[in-house]
Amino acid sequence: MGGDASAQRKLFQQFDSDGSGMIDKREIALYMKEHYRHFPLSAIELLINLADKDGNGEIDKKEFGEFYKIVQAAVTVSDHNLKNIIYIATSVAENSTFISGTRMEQVMKVFGGKKKYTHDSYNKAEFLEELGRFVPF
Repeated sequence: MGGDASAQRKLFQQFDSDGSGMIDKREIALYMKEHYRHFPLSAIELLINLADKDGNGEIDKKEFGEFYKIVQAAVTVSDHNLKNIIYIATSVAENSTFISGTRMEQVMKVFGGKKKYTHDSYNKAEFLEELGRFVPF
């Protein structure tokens, strides 16, 4: 557990480039650009929305710690599945589009979901509600 806390602190410091103790959208964008070439702004905004519990537009150490646990759980997900989740979540967040029951099932299955999604489509609120069953945000 101690090593995990140390890794979490180190990662927070890498994101927090100005040393303010808070991570903002600009800092996340800089980190992601440096480590991942193609990471869309909409995905960065989604990350902030998922991690920023108090809605102030910045991620503090406590919020980062909670989000870090979620990310650690996702590390076991294959790159293909993770890219699929990011793509779906981003398109839903950007466009308030509907996603099919099949796609919803695929995403939730990655997090251990076993539910069958029988509706033809689900909206953004339904998607986020279901995702919230597995990813506390």
